[in-house]
Amino acid sequence: MKKQRDNLGIKMIGGLRETTTPWAGASLLVDLYRKLELEQLGNQVLPAKKSAKGLQPGQMVESFALLSALGGECVEDMQRLRSDEGLSAILGYQPPAPETARQWLDRFHDEALLTNRPLQGSFIPPESSGLGGLREINRRIIGSYIKNRDPGTDVTLDVDTQLIETYKAQAQRCYDNYKAFQGMKVVWAQTMLILNDEFRDGNVSAGKDIQRIVDEAVAMLPAGPWRIKVRSDSAAYDMRTLDYWDSQHWGFAVSADMHPPLKREIEKLPAEAWHFWCMDKTGFVKEWAELPFVPERRYEKKDLQPYRYVVIRMSQPQGKFFLDGAEVHHYAIVSNLWDIPGEELIAWQRGKAGTVEQAHHVLVSELAGGIFPSAKYGANAAWLRLQVITYNLLELLKKTALPEDYSKAHPKRLRFAVFTAVGKLVNHAGQTLLRITSEVFCDLIIPGRKGIASLVSS
Repeated sequence: MKKQRDNLGIKMIGGLRETTTPWAGASLLVDLYRKLELEQLGNQVLPAKKSAKGLQPGQMVESFALLSALGGECVEDMQRLRSDEGLSAILGYQPPAPETARQWLDRFHDEALLTNRPLQGSFIPPESSGLGGLREINRRIIGSYIKNRDPGTDVTLDVDTQLIETYKAQAQRCYDNYKAFQGMKVVWAQTMLILNDEFRDGNVSAGKDIQRIVDEAVAMLPAGPWRIKVRSDSAAYDMRTLDYWDSQHWGFAVSADMHPPLKREIEKLPAEAWHFWCMDKTGFVKEWAELPFVPERRYEKKDLQPYRYVVIRMSQPQGKFFLDGAEVHHYAIVSNLWDIPGEELIAWQRGKAGTVEQAHHVLVSELAGGIFPSAKYGANAAWLRLQVITYNLLELLKKTALPEDYSKAHPKRLRFAVFTAVGKLVNHAGQTLLRITSEVFCDLIIPGRKGIASLVSS
């Protein structure tokens, strides 16, 4: 390029290019993704492209993680990322066009896996090889968290499914008679990591294959002296499942179905068996009692040990009744944990409301798990797992690269306080510089990158 000299004696040269991005803080998420070598792993475990042109599988996963982390809710929002030259400069490539992203999601669908789907009734197809590849990416994130955070050996698994209303024509009606998809999840309560997920039609029973779902979650953990406990609502109230968990020496506390034999035994309890638990601000009185109860287990040996039943009685304020006309309502928990006082067992079992239900909320309300993008089963399953990958990446980012006051931050706050930082990318003489405000640079970027650089490979 031709140099020029002006009257001031200054040499001037062209070629300087400046680009801005509102998402300079997202460079930390990109840095973490690459420190874990997830791009290389994605290229290994996801189906190979037919052509070497365009983005590789690992880059596609990275683009989808950024889409959700930055607030995108649908495939069409990928255009916003694609149009940001500054973000492309940070990534080193341009994110995919919406139609390219949609076609990539469709590749996770394998119609052959749905050949046994009945005309009526529920059905869960096997996972495609592509979904298995995404599982391996999630496994690495979980392994990195364990290796770098040392979360201890207690693993409380909270299992639950979430119905997500949809207007897709092929969707099935759920038990409340509206069209829905489901997102089944297993959350490790001590870390808030999602160990397993499964996309389901709306008409699939919440308890279907729950034993397999929990087994798959446990299999995501590396070998170790884990002390496993399971919490669930009544979806897991199946004696075969409970006996299996007990045989694995896993503790459990599960809500019991209020079937007639159980209800009759509760109603026989004498007044002195009941212990005061609490009175809420509306005047409801809650009491609890231990209940000797042995349900039928016709399929098993007679020498099996009985489980523990802790029952709850809720009473309306004097003179008031529940909507069904009853004066009291009963609930029950079945468990193989005998060394926890009854009141503590109730509180512990109900603690899953602060873990798996929070994960439901974050995926649906703060990431992109609330709207499924496709009419194809496998594409929707991939979309759910990509949200889980993003969720777990953010959990690892909070714990290893951000200040302590962000350790429990939701994606909405991370988006506002960390990712949304204006940066100017300057390209000159073959070098790229990202310039951001000194406050963000000193408070977030420098310590964040140091934390990421210090991570031990899983």
